[in-house]
Amino acid sequence: MITTTARRRDAGLLTMAVLLAAAFFLAPPLLGPGRLDDFPRAFVAYCASGGPDFPPDLQHLVDHQFRYYLARMVIALPLLTVLVTLAVRLRRFRLPIGALALAAAVLLIANAQGAVSPFGTLLPILASGPADADLAAVQAQVRDQLENGPVSPALDVMLDEYVRWHVVKAVLVGLLAAVLIGLSVVVWRRRRWLSLLTAVLAVAALGVVAANVTTVANPIPPFLLLLQGSW
Repeated sequence: MITTTARRRDAGLLTMAVLLAAAFFLAPPLLGPGRLDDFPRAFVAYCASGGPDFPPDLQHLVDHQFRYYLARMVIALPLLTVLVTLAVRLRRFRLPIGALALAAAVLLIANAQGAVSPFGTLLPILASGPADADLAAVQAQVRDQLENGPVSPALDVMLDEYVRWHVVKAVLVGLLAAVLIGLSVVVWRRRRWLSLLTAVLAVAALGVVAANVTTVANPIPPFLLLLQGSW
């Protein structure tokens, strides 16, 4: 009776994991069209406004991005919880389920970044295609302000969003690295190959943390690269 109950519980968790994974990819787009192609025009208008407050068209896009990434984050969190629970319960499938849990953790981190810096997620669109004359002029003006000053209130907001994006990533990936290090220590005596693999992943995560801390300490050079097409 206990075995049957346990199997039913595991089956329920597996079903929940599949449903949450499907919802992660299918549900957020149902929030409505974001018309992200309108961002370059809204960006030009924002820079021309001279103030830190978003114009209505840009605020609409920022709000859409916030809702989109928040929805994904809210789904990714229980998905991660279910996968970790399954990894603990199903010993025979612990490695593949653990890999899925790690992927869910990465997705959670990425979408948490988007939720705390929705405007920052829009900036790469500026370099995704050829710029028209107005956008090219604004990008040149932004580069000149960053290199020579003074910085406008609008550009201050952009830099704040960019720095916040990297701060959140550094903190969350740091937490993930700590979990991986702890897991590596716990499984060392039983499965040393798994301990070493987890340690390698932890080192890679710490490398990501170091890169983001470096960016936060000196954000202007990488921000300029972002405007040229590198995030």
